[in-house]
Amino acid sequence: MTPAVKPQRVPVLVKWRGRPSRHVCFECRKQFRKPLTFQAARSPSGNLFNVHGLGMGAATYPCPQCGQPMTVMGKNFRAPAQADAEGWEVARRLAAAGFRHGHTTGRKYPTRLKDVNAFLEENMQRTDGEELLRKWGKK
Repeated sequence: MTPAVKPQRVPVLVKWRGRPSRHVCFECRKQFRKPLTFQAARSPSGNLFNVHGLGMGAATYPCPQCGQPMTVMGKNFRAPAQADAEGWEVARRLAAAGFRHGHTTGRKYPTRLKDVNAFLEENMQRTDGEELLRKWGKK
């Protein structure tokens, strides 16, 4: 008599839709709320883990007006007025540098264009060598 073999769980891809996040079109200067969709896999122990990091950029939505792909800005992003060209340029530069408005980090993002370069210089993630060169340049 052979012993009963317990079936193994195999990794399965699952789609999960979280709370709506803010997606923006920088061409039209508009903000839309869309679900943040990403793929998760089920481990052999039964736990779900995210396949695509934090889900940023896992699903791309086209702008309803112009059709260009929108940028995920996070759930706490407040879009500037559509006529505020400087505010939209600040948001575009911060998004291009990888800054999103997902969770409260304790730091305030700049609101004026003249403050963006200093903010990026101070807060960008650097390698150890880049950080050492930056410290030597300050002396």
